[in-house]
Amino acid sequence: MKTKHFISLTIIALMLFGATSIFAQPGHESNRDNGIKFTDDQKAKIKEIRMASYKEMKALRNQLGELKAKERTLTTADKADMNAINANIDEITKVQNKMMKIKASNLQQIRNLLTDEQKMIFDSHGMDKGMWHKRSMHGDGDGFRGQMEHKRPQQES
Repeated sequence: MKTKHFISLTIIALMLFGATSIFAQPGHESNRDNGIKFTDDQKAKIKEIRMASYKEMKALRNQLGELKAKERTLTTADKADMNAINANIDEITKVQNKMMKIKASNLQQIRNLLTDEQKMIFDSHGMDKGMWHKRSMHGDGDGFRGQMEHKRPQQES
């Protein structure tokens, strides 16, 4: 009897936890009031910047995926060839280096389009660290809305 009671309480607690975590997710519409408000001209220019590097980034992501698959093959071989593993690691880091430079260039181009007030918001959201680029390049619609218009979650003090 105690076991059934414990299981019931556990299920109820898990259901409550699940329900509260749904409402705590970032991106809820009510969080949109403290983001960057881009002009139509800025939106168009940001889209141009992103599209200019899209094909190159896509090719590099594909190349990186192939190199990581090769790494798995090399490292799980019965007799691992350390020279081949190290050469593959060098290739992976070359591709990652190119990707980081493209991201940094894009962020600086975008940042140069912003007013001082917009830069303050842009920078305060960790955007100088590339977080915005990750958000914009991976499916949040038009890239510069989604996460950019959300408030940063407040930490309790």
